[in-house]
Amino acid sequence: MHRSLNVFGDARLVVALASLGLAACGDDGTATDSAAGPTTTGTATTTDGTATTTPDVPTGTDSTATEGSGSMSETVSPTEPPTGTTTTGTTDTTATDTSGPVSATETTTGTTGPSCQGAECCEMGEVFCGEVCCSVGEVCNFTKCELPGAECKEKADCAEDEYCDYSLGEPDVKPPDPMCMGGVAEPTGKCLTKPPLCGPNDPPQDPNDPECLQSCEYATGGEFNPIVKFAWGGVVNPPYSSDIMMTPIVVQLDDDDCDGKLTERDIPEIVFSTFTSGQYGANGSLHAISIEDGVVVDKWNVLAGTVNPTKQLAGGDFDGQPGTEVVACGKNGEVFAVKGEDGSLLWTANQTCFMPAIADLEGDGNAEVIVEGAILDGATGAVKASFNPILNSSFVVSDLDDDGVLDIITSSRGYHADGSVFVDTMLAAESQFYATQDWKSPWPAVADFDLDGAPEVVVIDNLNHALSIWRHDPNAPNGFAVVRSPVDINGTLDPASCPQGSWGRTHGGGPPTVADFDGDGVPDVGTAGGIGYAVFSGAALVDPGVAGPDTFLWIKKTVDCSSASTGSSVFDFDGDGKAEVVYSDQNRLRIYEGPTGEVLLERCNTTATLIEYPVIADVDNDGQADIVVVSNAYGKNDPNITCVEDGVNGQSGVRVFGTAGGKWVRTRRVWNQHTYHITNIHEDGSLPVGEEPNWTVAGLNNFRQNKQPDSERGAPDAIVAVAPLCEDRDYSLVATVRNVGEAALPAGVVVGFYTGEPDTGTKIGELTTTKALYPLESEALKLPFNDAPDDVKNGIVDVYAIVDDTMVPHPEWQECRVDNNTGTSTGKCLIAG
Repeated sequence: MHRSLNVFGDARLVVALASLGLAACGDDGTATDSAAGPTTTGTATTTDGTATTTPDVPTGTDSTATEGSGSMSETVSPTEPPTGTTTTGTTDTTATDTSGPVSATETTTGTTGPSCQGAECCEMGEVFCGEVCCSVGEVCNFTKCELPGAECKEKADCAEDEYCDYSLGEPDVKPPDPMCMGGVAEPTGKCLTKPPLCGPNDPPQDPNDPECLQSCEYATGGEFNPIVKFAWGGVVNPPYSSDIMMTPIVVQLDDDDCDGKLTERDIPEIVFSTFTSGQYGANGSLHAISIEDGVVVDKWNVLAGTVNPTKQLAGGDFDGQPGTEVVACGKNGEVFAVKGEDGSLLWTANQTCFMPAIADLEGDGNAEVIVEGAILDGATGAVKASFNPILNSSFVVSDLDDDGVLDIITSSRGYHADGSVFVDTMLAAESQFYATQDWKSPWPAVADFDLDGAPEVVVIDNLNHALSIWRHDPNAPNGFAVVRSPVDINGTLDPASCPQGSWGRTHGGGPPTVADFDGDGVPDVGTAGGIGYAVFSGAALVDPGVAGPDTFLWIKKTVDCSSASTGSSVFDFDGDGKAEVVYSDQNRLRIYEGPTGEVLLERCNTTATLIEYPVIADVDNDGQADIVVVSNAYGKNDPNITCVEDGVNGQSGVRVFGTAGGKWVRTRRVWNQHTYHITNIHEDGSLPVGEEPNWTVAGLNNFRQNKQPDSERGAPDAIVAVAPLCEDRDYSLVATVRNVGEAALPAGVVVGFYTGEPDTGTKIGELTTTKALYPLESEALKLPFNDAPDDVKNGIVDVYAIVDDTMVPHPEWQECRVDNNTGTSTGKCLIAG
């Protein structure tokens, strides 16, 4: 008899057994892992003791059918009787109170009558769970009785500490939509409590009563062997129609999986503006592309001849309606908002616009679009407040004065959400920001450098190639204090490396990035000038005892003599807690090692440069970070721009770089604006109501850095249980795949079915999972097997299932454990007796 049931909370097993009144009696099938080790009745156990799982016993009627290898895969719902072997057992029919959990310790029905123990003591409709019988309607979730919660279709329908258990619901199957990614089935379930993840100091878990799930991480190895995964454009000869010289954004624009919702599970779009014939100040065109089934797909191309291709974009849900939108700047001073689904015009506003941002400033659920001339209503484009005069530099949005309302922060000023100034430092305030075609600006960013809980504003003064830091202090004279006086960002590099008369020779400094480059727990600052890329120690910058030249962590020579204003992004590709720099100058894309500046990657990437920079996001939903970089070829014959790769001089368009071996960590599927910071945007493109200050969130305190909010190394962990299913005269095997890891398990995972030990037995078929399985989700796959031999049906030869049963590599995802990928059971069906 089974004594250890449902260790990892497969409610389907206990619900089905209770419906037969068998209380899990009668089956001596086993489930083992694929490594050598002891077999535990009714469980699947890893040999290292890190996790123990109870196999899912599938139940239910046939539902959606998916084509498998020579057979049909059918998702099974929980309304169907379970199956297993036949064993005669005694069930105590003495009436018991079912108003709550009842102890299932040994009892006796009479002085000479048979005794019951464990599951045998439970009444019909009750569920044996650990040492008790749960009440009718409850399930045994992670060895504890629980009444299932609300109905759900996805994790977002449940509370933060719950997940959606699809084994408790009925599938709602939609026919495939030819416009979608193959069509999807929409299962329903009920919310159940998630188990906690075990901490580093938690003791080893009892396999029969775990209090937490073991951490599931995959060490990437940090290899930097990137390849070009996808490319768009590539027109490197006149009229250079795919040239781009602005920062692309990554944002969800449409429902790719046809579930009726725009969620982070959809495939994001890459949005950018192009120009032709070197005319980068006018006649731009706005594009959206996406990666679907491994192919670049053009979604839409709008506002041709209308947008200014040198100016920036922002994307997200700012109109208060379902879906997301994109805001762009026009060549004649307009602001355009377009609908994400098709690029159609939403509204137009006549306001000064260069680097728009979106945010819910007041936390009232109504988003604003902020541009250099005004604060606009996100839904209509109406002016809510004007800046008079217009802003004196680029800006960022954050709560600088800690009043719970977001502020607009330039290099020298702080503005409230009504457009009024509350602090003016008069530092790095330059009218030249608007006097140049290329908008060479002082650039601010916000972070907590001294770790006192209050932010500082770091400013890169492009006119004077200098870095400074100030903070808002209402108790100080004029409401601010200077934390770091200007430091020359060129350090000891020689400006003469840029030609006489070029901007980079006498000026320079691009938008700053903020991240912990050296792993000391304090955010640092990176910025690109005309002649070099410099990283400054955040700890040194706020230490008054450290002289300016001594605040450098490192500086590396680069070439950006044209604008000397390019930006950069940072990302921890290998998950070691130290951020790498991603930067493209006039001719090369480089990745620098955070603490030292060692070059980890160098590839040709030509651009005449403005303020663009590469962005990092998972653009193809493969669970790995990607680098999205743009380029232009119209200036490729300039000696400072020329770069020949594979016999071709110049690059143009969009390229997506990824690692060839699946060795980079996962990240978010969004980078929605030039001033990107994680707390400003949800992964589905919606805006937070009451944005948290980035510097107060554990693991953040950064700017222009992407990361996964949970474990960067989080990985899936697939386990499988197999059981026979007898329906009238039909005989089938059902394998239930469950993901007990920390990251999603992609769809398309192969499950092989065997009679006898897989190494020496017979493979009878294989199926593939049909949907992504998020942590704790499961899917049952049914393999018809009416011609099963008698020794299988009689229980003489066991049946096996192996998840990820393929020799084909899948570098886009890796499991944290592979020694628990096999499940086994008797082939003999359980019959009520």
